Amino acid sequence: MNKSQWMKKLKKCLSPLSKEEKSRIAEYYDEMYLDKQDAGATESQILREFGSPESAAERFLQEYRGTQPAKKKNTVGRFFLAAVLFIFVGIPLLIVFAALAVAGAAIFLSGFAAIAAGIAYFVYFVAQMCMYGGSGAYIAHWGIGLAAVGVGCILVPLFLFLTKKLFILCGKLFVFTGRFIRGKREAY
Repeated sequence: MNKSQWMKKLKKCLSPLSKEEKSRIAEYYDEMYLDKQDAGATESQILREFGSPESAAERFLQEYRGTQPAKKKNTVGRFFLAAVLFIFVGIPLLIVFAALAVAGAAIFLSGFAAIAAGIAYFVYFVAQMCMYGGSGAYIAHWGIGLAAVGVGCILVPLFLFLTKKLFILCGKLFVFTGRFIRGKREAY
C-alpha cells in the first residue's frame, strides 16, 4: 500500500466526519509524513508507523466522539413519521403513479392503434381508388391515413420517455425515503 492509497482509505474510514475535519486530519498526516521523510524514513516505514488506516481513523473518531455530544438517530420516530406519511401521502401518491402508469399504457397502445388504423385507412382508400377511379377526396383520405400513422409514431416514443422519467422519479423517492428513515443527510 502506498501513501495515496493509505490516505484514500483513511478518508473513507472517516466518513462520519465533515469534509473540513477530514481535510484537517489528512493535512496532519501529510505533515507527519513529510517530517518523517525528511528525517530519512522510507514510505513503507512511515506507513508501518502510522498503522492501518482503520486504526488511525478509529483514534480520531474516538477523540471526535469524546468532544462532540452523541447524536441520537431516533430511527423509531423517523419510521413512525414515515409510516404516517405513507398512509396519508404515500398511498395517494401510489394511486397517482398507478393512474400515470395506466395513462402511459393507454398512450402506448393508442400509438400502435393509430399506426394500425392509419395503415388500414390508407390501404382501404388505395383499394377504393383502384376500384372506382381516383379523385381528390381519395388523396385527402390517404393523407389522413398517413397522418394517423405519424401520430402513432410520435406517441410510442413519448410513452417510453415518460415511463423512463416516472421510474427515475420513483427510484429517487424510494432512496429519499430510505435515507430519511435512517437519518442520513447525504445528497443522492
